[in-house]
Amino acid sequence: MTQSTMKRAAAQRQPKLQFNIRVEKDLLDRYREYCDRHGLDPHGQILIFMKRVVDAEYNFQDKLWDALRTEAG
Repeated sequence: MTQSTMKRAAAQRQPKLQFNIRVEKDLLDRYREYCDRHGLDPHGQILIFMKRVVDAEYNFQDKLWDALRTEAG
């Protein structure tokens, strides 16, 4: 990889951050068991869920604005 390619790749990467949440031990144990039974990555599943929630919210907002524009127009 050339130096300019590496610089471009670094500039395109999204910054990532870490966050910590507290959950009851029983819930976390059950969640991990569920992921193990189904061959799922626990961290990946949380990220997929977060993405779906955010995408659904924006889809909902877009649909709501479209409906309001249609009524107003």
